[in-house]
Amino acid sequence: MNYFQYAWRMRKPGKNYIMAIALLCMSLLCTSLAVNADFKTAGDAYKEGDYETAAREFLPLAENGDHRAMYALGSMYAAGHGVPMDLKEALKWFRKAATYGRPDAQYKIGVMYDRGLGLKQDYRKALSWYGKSAKNGFGLAQYKIGQMYVTGHGVKQNPIKAYAWMRSAISQGIEDKDGTLAAVTSELTETQLSEANALARQYIEKYPRKY
Repeated sequence: MNYFQYAWRMRKPGKNYIMAIALLCMSLLCTSLAVNADFKTAGDAYKEGDYETAAREFLPLAENGDHRAMYALGSMYAAGHGVPMDLKEALKWFRKAATYGRPDAQYKIGVMYDRGLGLKQDYRKALSWYGKSAKNGFGLAQYKIGQMYVTGHGVKQNPIKAYAWMRSAISQGIEDKDGTLAAVTSELTETQLSEANALARQYIEKYPRKY
């Protein structure tokens, strides 16, 4: 059979071809349902405090590309829940989850660089990861960036940007527990405060909460 004959035959799929596609779709649906069921089993075990069962259930899911399980495993290794505490292993799973654009995983990596947990402290890298998370609408990361603009860790001090990022975080329900925003606000002139509020509105509109 030459190319033209093959191409002609492929123009109109036969019944066997259509049936094969239908069976493939059914198979993928069943696989998806099974994965969700397994994740629920693992999640329920975690909520009940059965961390060993949860870790055992999460692992194959994570290895098969479930970013929810990847993040869960990262958190469990960071806390030593159901597995030995291992910050390097936690970082590995957070990194894998972050490749799927998870802002919570990006934030956790930022925290690890910020505090030097399981790796060398690096404020610039912390800021970079917080930035990815913040731009994905993660309030905790937005607040941390604001704090870094206050302290000058990893970035030049800038009270206007500090205010704007923290205001964006607070719009998502993050509390100013340590009073950093209040302290920054008290130091701004009327003109600076007006500029900071305008920038905050931009951040709130541009980086809304996604999760």
